[in-house]
Amino acid sequence: MTTVEPKDLETQSPMAADQPQAPGKPRRRRTDDGPEILPCLEHFVTLVRKSKRPAFVLTLVERAGGIPLAEIEALVETAKGALSIPARKAFFQAVARLGVHEQHRIECAAERIVLLDDEYGVQAVQSLLDEEDERDAAALETPTDRYSRALHLFLLQEYPEAGAKREQRFDHAERLQAMHRQWKSESFSSHYLGPKGIEPRIDAAVEEQLRARIAELFPKVSPDQILIEQFTRRDLAHADRCGGKDADEATPVLLHTVTATFNGSTARFKQVADGEVVEHEEPAAMSACFSWEPGSGSLGVFCEDKESRRSLATLFRDVVLACDGEINEMPMREFDLLGFSTPAMLKRIDQERVAGIEKISILQLKIARPFEQHATDEANGRDIVQHLSSTLLVTRDRRDHRPIYQVAFEDYNIDDLTGYTLSQVKLVFRMAKQPYRRAHNVAVQITAPNGLNDKSKTEEDRKRVIEQLARLGVVCEF
Repeated sequence: MTTVEPKDLETQSPMAADQPQAPGKPRRRRTDDGPEILPCLEHFVTLVRKSKRPAFVLTLVERAGGIPLAEIEALVETAKGALSIPARKAFFQAVARLGVHEQHRIECAAERIVLLDDEYGVQAVQSLLDEEDERDAAALETPTDRYSRALHLFLLQEYPEAGAKREQRFDHAERLQAMHRQWKSESFSSHYLGPKGIEPRIDAAVEEQLRARIAELFPKVSPDQILIEQFTRRDLAHADRCGGKDADEATPVLLHTVTATFNGSTARFKQVADGEVVEHEEPAAMSACFSWEPGSGSLGVFCEDKESRRSLATLFRDVVLACDGEINEMPMREFDLLGFSTPAMLKRIDQERVAGIEKISILQLKIARPFEQHATDEANGRDIVQHLSSTLLVTRDRRDHRPIYQVAFEDYNIDDLTGYTLSQVKLVFRMAKQPYRRAHNVAVQITAPNGLNDKSKTEEDRKRVIEQLARLGVVCEF
């Protein structure tokens, strides 16, 4: 039996068993030594490796570091896209010679840029670039990438050219990224369907009406302490991407954002004063943000007070979308989950599927037992009736092949759901293979009466989900 010495194992290449190589000369992977040269600049190393516009990265380093890097300029000028490994290594070595404070500024900037590299950040940055603007058009020229576009906005904001006006678009992109993430979370937003084609008009009179109506919803808020702001932008988060396009190619849609900020919540904190811990309660700002898309009639209401969102949507309809002084009725999309109370729904979703949907699975049912409770309002001493409900979540593991109704019977001892109120249903739609996309799953969560959150990646997925729910009698648009 032949034995292998430990030192022989250490010198062997991982691919030695598959590829022949010269004796005694193991293959070694080429590297730019970024982590070894700049161990504290992880995001900057990523930015240099990913950016196809290294001139932008050099500008960032020179302006943040306060020193020109002439030896790197020649490497950048000859690069046709991302820097080569030797060029990156030289770049890292040049930055390594900078002071600690300069390196820290560069890394902080690179971190903010790299954090915009997810789908929501890419959409936000792309929606803020204007092809008619000479500087933006230059940044959009090939070769380009998500990191370089975000870096372009960062330079215009944090390190503008001498005499140029400082912009705020990078900060706006960060806010849009957070807003896009919250779009599909019921914890942050609710969505409604309004009349198509109406352009909002915000003037002094409309602002006063908005303040008055918001003050009615939040009695402790003074109308003159409500800040109203309106923005209009090209948006990619809800653009029609059914052609298989990504965020770089999607056609943007026009989106209006109206934000009302006011002291509607309370901040609680503790302080040490005169040797004692003192608790404080101070008014804190909160926002009600309306996202209106005239082309589709989609209205998103972002507000931490979930119970007020429907009233805020009605307020937006009455005040902002009024045409020629007349109030147009806003059709609201509502969901009726009664059909999920019986196992008959399983047969329906098998027999009544729309084209393009292969399978629908029920993963979760949230049921409630509503009841009334008599209590006393401590603020004014009057008797009141509280409408309450106790809830139960019937759920199954994604690998559990049992129907949800069998799970309810065997695991929760519930053989009849008709005596309960269904408040939420979670489904998984299996979308069939398409010419431009593989078969894939879309998670859909429906909350009665108006909540719909889905993980659709394209407008076509979204339309199929609504069409399927309409065929099952779950959704009603009026």
